[in-house]
Amino acid sequence: MKTKHIILVLSLIVFNSCIVKSLNPFYTKDTVKHIESLIGEWKDNSNNSWTIISTKAEFSKPENNKGEISKEEKILREQFKNSYFVEYKKKKETSTFIATPFKIGNQYFLDFIPFNSENIDLSSLMKYHIIYTHSLVKLDMLNDGTVSIKWFDEKRLEKLFTEKKIKIKHKKVGAMKDDILLTATSEGLQQFLKKYMVSESAEKWQTETKFTLTKS
Repeated sequence: MKTKHIILVLSLIVFNSCIVKSLNPFYTKDTVKHIESLIGEWKDNSNNSWTIISTKAEFSKPENNKGEISKEEKILREQFKNSYFVEYKKKKETSTFIATPFKIGNQYFLDFIPFNSENIDLSSLMKYHIIYTHSLVKLDMLNDGTVSIKWFDEKRLEKLFTEKKIKIKHKKVGAMKDDILLTATSEGLQQFLKKYMVSESAEKWQTETKFTLTKS
C-alpha cells in the first residue's frame, strides 16, 4: 500500500451517486471516536460482504512494511491512525474505503473516502484531474447486534437549499451543474450537523443508500 494508490474521487464508488459530498472532512480531531465493536466481517441486507479492520492493523501487516516508509506514507498513517479500512464486495466487484468514526452529541458518524482498488485502471492523464471528496454516514449500533449505516442523501440537502432553510458554503459541480459539493470547513460542517440533528423533520435521515450489517 502506497500513498499514490489513493483514489481521489467519489464517483468511482459503486454506491448510489445521490449522496452528499464534501471537499473537507466532516470530522475534526477532537470528535474522532474509535469504535472497536465495528471491526469484523459483516454481511449486509443484500448478502454483500463488508470487511472492517483498523488502519493500525492494516499498516502493521508485513507486506505494508517492506523497505523504508516514505514521508507521505508516515503522514497518511498518522492522519488515519484512528480510522478503518472498509472493503465492500458486491458480486465480483471490490471497493475499498477509509472510514473515520466521529461523534457529535450522542450520535456516531463515519466519514468515508474511497481508497484504491487493484482492479481500477486509470491513466496518468485521468489521475491528474481527480480530487477526493468525503461522504457522511449516520452510524447506529443497534440492540440486536446489527449495524445501520445511512449515507446523507443529496435530495434532502437540495430540498433545504431550495426552501432556503440553510446556508452553508457549497458549489454546483458536474457537467450539468446539478451536483452539490459542500466547500465549508470541517468546523462549519459540524455546526451544520448540530443544527440538522435537532431539526424535527421526519425525513432528515431518509436515503436510498443504506445498509444493515450483520456479523458473519
